[in-house]
Amino acid sequence: MTAHLGVSLLAVLLLLCGAFCLLPCAPKAILRFPRSRIGGILLTCVCMAWVTVSLYYHPIDFLAFITPTRLFISGILLTSAICIFLQNLLCARAFGGLLMLWPMPIILLTRDYLTAWRLIPITIGYISLTLGMFAAFHPWRVRIASEILAEKQPLRTAFAVALITAGTLCLIALTQFEKVVGQ
Repeated sequence: MTAHLGVSLLAVLLLLCGAFCLLPCAPKAILRFPRSRIGGILLTCVCMAWVTVSLYYHPIDFLAFITPTRLFISGILLTSAICIFLQNLLCARAFGGLLMLWPMPIILLTRDYLTAWRLIPITIGYISLTLGMFAAFHPWRVRIASEILAEKQPLRTAFAVALITAGTLCLIALTQFEKVVGQ
């Protein structure tokens, strides 16, 4: 994945999420999100597949005893165990996991560009990483935040504007990646 593809995907996701928050059906979906069973299983599978593939391509030294076959089997077993034993607010936990996983490739790829605009996706990545840790370790707070966001239209509109602004800034940063600072 190149930095251009990663940042453009980030921009599209931010713009889509911001636009969704403005729809009339958004409050009901936001309210149901943290406790969604199917959504939780799907997001958990995506998170664990991401971690398994990352460990396959970038092994960690102290896990060297895990062969590729053992790695994929343990990924499947761990995903099943998570879906069985962490059913309460599984979707909120898995969403936190995705918020922690996606920034690293973009941060690593965009840091090589010499434009100051690279700081936009990097900053959004670190904010996402922080929010992801908070969501994964305190999923009940995600449920409370979802309830507040679902019932308060002005807050939901402000959240949508913030997401759309972040997506637009990422698109601007994407156009500036080829320019070098000082030229």
